[in-house]
Amino acid sequence: MPEAPEVPLPERIETFQSSFALDLQPRWLLQRPDGSWDPALGQAWGVRHRPDWHRRGLIIVPRGGREQWLRLSLACPPRWRSLAGVARARLVLRWWAEAVELRLDTTPVHRGDLFDSACRWVVPGDWWHRRTLELELRLRSPLHDDGALVHSRIELEPLDADDPHGLLQPRWAELAALRQRHGVSAACGGGLHVLGHAHLDLAWLWPVADTWQAAERTFSSVLALMERFPELHFAHSTPALYAWLQTHRPALFARLCEAVAAGRFEPINGPWVETDCVLISTASLLRQFQLGQQWSRCVFPTLQHNLAWLPDSFGFGAGLPAVARATGVSWFCTHKLAWNATTPFPHRLFRWRSRCGSELLALMTAPIGSGADPLDMEQYRLQWRQATGLEQALWLPGVGDHGGGPTAEMLEQLALWQRQAQRGAPVAGQTHGSLRAYLQQLEPLAPQLPIWRDELYLELHRGCATSRPDQKRHNRSLERLLREADLARSLAGQGAGSDWKPLLFQQFHDILPGTSIPEVFEQAGPQVRQARRQSRCSRDKALIRWLMGGRTTGLSPAASSRPWWLAQLQPLESRPACLRLPGGGWSLEGCSLASQPARAGGVWVQIPGLSGVAAVQIDQRMDEHATGQTCPVGEERVRDPVTVTLEEDGFLIGNRWVRFRLGPRGVQQLWGSDGREQLSGPLDFRRYRDCGEFWDAWDIAADYADHPLPWCWHGRPELLEKGPLCVSFLWRGHCGSSAVRLDGRLLAGSRCLELTVTVDWRQRHELLRLEVPLATRACRWAADTSGGVIERPAAPLTPREQARWEVTAVSWLCSVAAAGQDPGGLAVLLDGPQGVSGADDRLGVSLLRAPTWPDPAADNGYRRQRLALRPYCGTWSSAEVPAEALRLREPLWCRPAPVDGLNAAAPWLPRIQPGLVFVSVRPGSEWTWLAVQNLSPRRRRLELGPRWRLMERTDGLDQPLDPQPSRQGLGLLRPWEIGFWRMEALPGAQSS
Repeated sequence: MPEAPEVPLPERIETFQSSFALDLQPRWLLQRPDGSWDPALGQAWGVRHRPDWHRRGLIIVPRGGREQWLRLSLACPPRWRSLAGVARARLVLRWWAEAVELRLDTTPVHRGDLFDSACRWVVPGDWWHRRTLELELRLRSPLHDDGALVHSRIELEPLDADDPHGLLQPRWAELAALRQRHGVSAACGGGLHVLGHAHLDLAWLWPVADTWQAAERTFSSVLALMERFPELHFAHSTPALYAWLQTHRPALFARLCEAVAAGRFEPINGPWVETDCVLISTASLLRQFQLGQQWSRCVFPTLQHNLAWLPDSFGFGAGLPAVARATGVSWFCTHKLAWNATTPFPHRLFRWRSRCGSELLALMTAPIGSGADPLDMEQYRLQWRQATGLEQALWLPGVGDHGGGPTAEMLEQLALWQRQAQRGAPVAGQTHGSLRAYLQQLEPLAPQLPIWRDELYLELHRGCATSRPDQKRHNRSLERLLREADLARSLAGQGAGSDWKPLLFQQFHDILPGTSIPEVFEQAGPQVRQARRQSRCSRDKALIRWLMGGRTTGLSPAASSRPWWLAQLQPLESRPACLRLPGGGWSLEGCSLASQPARAGGVWVQIPGLSGVAAVQIDQRMDEHATGQTCPVGEERVRDPVTVTLEEDGFLIGNRWVRFRLGPRGVQQLWGSDGREQLSGPLDFRRYRDCGEFWDAWDIAADYADHPLPWCWHGRPELLEKGPLCVSFLWRGHCGSSAVRLDGRLLAGSRCLELTVTVDWRQRHELLRLEVPLATRACRWAADTSGGVIERPAAPLTPREQARWEVTAVSWLCSVAAAGQDPGGLAVLLDGPQGVSGADDRLGVSLLRAPTWPDPAADNGYRRQRLALRPYCGTWSSAEVPAEALRLREPLWCRPAPVDGLNAAAPWLPRIQPGLVFVSVRPGSEWTWLAVQNLSPRRRRLELGPRWRLMERTDGLDQPLDPQPSRQGLGLLRPWEIGFWRMEALPGAQSS
């Protein structure tokens, strides 16, 4: 994506009063409605509505796709005519516009847009000989922002690079003054490592199909330029892009590989795509790096693939170094933290360390989409020198966002100023080369670099966790299905894993955050649905094969009964679970199961707990209870039943683990098993005005809390179900023109109160939030993130802490009590990634937004958000809050059995030790590959019981670690560490 408007618009107003440059801004004319022409600069609308731009000398076009035609008659100044034959004149333009067209005598000579936003057009040679050029410039403003002609001028440059007439001397003087302002001698050396680059978003303001065409144009252009400019080196990321070229454009891909072999075209591949790094699960982040690294090593085997190139992602979770390092990555590069809105990021070159101790060398790069202006280049080099003490900086010339790369104009300008540097100009000399060569010379500096032990939080784009909730729902459901399919295939002994590529592609940093045009999501929807169907089918077939012991015959159950299979597909502790099943009586091993009629049809049935990855068979009998209208069967055997007590102004509802008071103001109080009050007031649903941000779908307005909007509940909550297995309630209301429905449910044996918010969302530029007021003040609050867990202070003190007023949680957040208080707190469990906040007196969840750009109806429609409140004792780790979030998001697998009986020899997976969570289980041709993370501050040992054996410790790419640890330490995990193993089912445990 391009920089915010303050970035492409220059900070300085360059009038170029020198004798070899001519400022054209005051000369453009704009036609009035009556046909007359007025100066375009200083039009009344721009002066009134954009005084900041007017002061900077911009010609302004009102937003909304408005078009303006500018006209200019340009004659060669008499004093320049003697330079004909020794100088070249360039028309230098820069704009902020959705579409631009430059015409000479009504003939188009150049076109551009928001991404290709500048040109250095060579003025025809006959202009020197008294020809007046009739120029027209069409500007169409963006829909979401005012447009502008930022600058326009004529610059002269010498045809002879030695510049015998001193045409470049005024620029020399500016460069010398720039160095002087930085306290650097004009004669001081220093250089730039120049590498062509073309940032290419896989989708954004264009659909994916357009991306393939842009990639083809970009790479063809770069390969052609390499023939003209032998010094040019070029780098580009994204294995998914190269894989598409390899399949669909083999001839172009073959030319590209020849340039790779010659060392001039450099794949800088890390993850499969330039992924979002805060909204996805640890399993997805791991698969991004695994697939990207494995593909790159296979297709480009002569290169070392140790780099994560993520220049434009919207922040990075603190666990990314651990995941990336496990897959062979040692370098991390981004530019995005330069976008921080309030506190500049303090480092340009540093060591980024995760909580487990894994480290990456990190580089904050030059701006992507840069040009070849010597002042910009020298300004950046001097800033780099001041921040790092190093003389040579990396520079990345090339049109970006929609591809493009370096242009001939840029390369000519670079060559011109390289010659000036050789002649002694106060400008950095250039070395063209690869990114790997540049990073290699920085590696010896690692011991002396500062260490960053935190997330890389982007102080901008805080709304991306909330915009387009449908994309987050698609992502989390496909993540679960793929993980379950891989687990099922491992249990069934099937060698091939699932295809994660459709999911990983949709995790691109402008798709999953919901910041693209509608066409992107219209095309993504069918692809995700197809991937879900395939994953679900693969999972179900593998589970049935596993449960049948490999049998493929005898698939008709006996007529006297209809057995069902239930499977828990996470290695969790045994705990009773309540499910809604078809009506009838249900039994397990001949014993009737407790049941309760369900309001939505069927019956609630309590299933005894399953320990680890396991399955049971339950039988359905069509008896006198089939209608679901009689008393519950086996009610006396209900574990931790739900009770309802009528109070003066509401109901007290609870089981052994959690109780809550339901009254006229909704959920008014909540208690855990220790009896401590958790809320200082009722759960508070709020609505705010949220507008005025430039990046609409990306950003929540920083002052949203100052603009509350009305909210109305209709009456008081009503009980829908009342029984020992399930008590549920409903509360209706509206906010603006949007109908709201809140459903609450407490199940027998459950340790959390489940809430579902359903909204027919019709608002514009509004924010819907849930505020959870805390009875006990917190000193910290914790939330999970991609690759781990982050704890933050509840009362932020520093500007950097205060800037994190909205962050992303993947599946849960919780309050943490201060030292000296009784340990414990309140956790909010999420059904998927959300924008959240924490303070000493409350937790908050952003549920819905309503941006209008780039998708005019981004969040509108029926939206359903699930979450749960879980009081806990002790620490969040000892209370296994991450496992509780898994139970909410990943229900039991439940299907009619095609045959009676389970495979007793199936290699079950036991419950893993507290504090450990499964990241992934992948089948291989011979082995099963396991990844587990220790989410606790203590060492933990992974034990898989008598049916499985850990064979050896590996890295994230399935390569054995050297040296091999002792058998005693094979399953040991340090605090917060991710471990990888090869494991196998023991003889006699695997099904036939």
